Amino acid sequence: MMRLALLLALAAPGAAITAPKQALPPTSEKLSKRGGAVKQLPITTWLPSLSKSDVLNDALAGLTVAAMLIPQGMSYASIAGLNPIVGLYCYVPMLVYACLAASSFVVIGPVALVSTTLAPMIASETTEADKLAAASSLMFWSGISTMILGLSGLGGLVERVPKDILSAFVTCCAFNIAGTQIPSVLKVAKPHGHTPLQMIMGALQNAPDFHSFTASFSVLTFAFLVALKRLPLHAMLNLPSSIPSSIFGSLGPFLAMVLGIVCNEKFDLSGRGLAEVGVVPSGLPSIVSPLTRPPPKMRDALVLSFVALTETLAMGKALAERSNQKLDTSQEILAVGAANVAGSAFQSYAVAGSFSRSAVNVVTGGSSQLSSIVTAGAVVLTLLFFTGCFERVPKAVLGSILIYAVSGLVDVKRVKKLASSDKRGLMKWLVFFGLMMALGPAEGLVASVAVDAALGLVR
Repeated sequence: MMRLALLLALAAPGAAITAPKQALPPTSEKLSKRGGAVKQLPITTWLPSLSKSDVLNDALAGLTVAAMLIPQGMSYASIAGLNPIVGLYCYVPMLVYACLAASSFVVIGPVALVSTTLAPMIASETTEADKLAAASSLMFWSGISTMILGLSGLGGLVERVPKDILSAFVTCCAFNIAGTQIPSVLKVAKPHGHTPLQMIMGALQNAPDFHSFTASFSVLTFAFLVALKRLPLHAMLNLPSSIPSSIFGSLGPFLAMVLGIVCNEKFDLSGRGLAEVGVVPSGLPSIVSPLTRPPPKMRDALVLSFVALTETLAMGKALAERSNQKLDTSQEILAVGAANVAGSAFQSYAVAGSFSRSAVNVVTGGSSQLSSIVTAGAVVLTLLFFTGCFERVPKAVLGSILIYAVSGLVDVKRVKKLASSDKRGLMKWLVFFGLMMALGPAEGLVASVAVDAALGLVR
């Protein structure tokens, strides 16, 4: 029941993420008392302490998370304006994070908030290769900034950003992501402009020219995802209690992608106008130095670092508290920074802790970073042997998966609370949200912090 409650909580907008209370490997707090060298490499302590049952549970959890990461990673890379396969180039940062992480549960990788924040930062690049090079460069400098925060002990500054600004930021990102996917789910022309407001207005202008077959397929995909989450399939199939009832919803994106491929192969949906992902590179990415390009705008790197840390620390603290751990924030920040620095040399783009994948990791029995190592291994095997399968994935499926995934990010709960008890707070929230929609998530975030500081001085 506790596992089911976790995913149910995750599905609710603005809900807190929790984990079951259980015996775990040594916490980061304990590690810090054993000397600096061990503290900086936690894997040397928790890995030898794992039992055979721990290893089996982590392996199963890792494979389940991999099934989620593949469609999500491809979708999130598309949001950022990159080739979908780039979303799977995250195995190196996952491995680095697994060795250094303070959290036993958090799973890092491509996430929606980072992807939508990155998109306008690389939008001016004209070729796919240049976009990827710019993204990797930003990943490197964002990682460096993050590591400096971790080593200096200044990471606590990230946690002092007002809740209303974070709420508005997440909600803005949800609208931004949905706006980027309208062309895919309706097969209409991409709108001009890079701010959420520009994209949504442009997409709505183009909406009357939608492709009926693509739109219908998108609706069916979305309905399929909702049905997997809401229907009592566990009881209908009379499955044993050892299998979490929420697993159907968790694996929905992967199943939707597989069904999309099968339907396209069997019924030649592309011949009816359904757009495909197309050719994707096979094999592992080559090693490329992120320093071959001039450094990006430091503001962009700092914003990416902030977004990645906010999501990772929020998840890590929530899960640690429910399992009687005390998260070592500095160690966690260092791990995220090092993961991004390492990943930048393997043509990845900025990674952060994933709410959905971390929750599924816990639900399916993961209790250490070994599950992340297994996930990374599964991703490597996919890149080596199965990339050809992705060529026939309908773009409408990936778009529907993304819109479904971000629907829970809209913080309706926070807005309702402010509307009923804090009218002034509601006005501030609307100002923050408006700035982010008009200027872009990153620029609007900086502007919102400045406005909040100015209002504080006025008071």
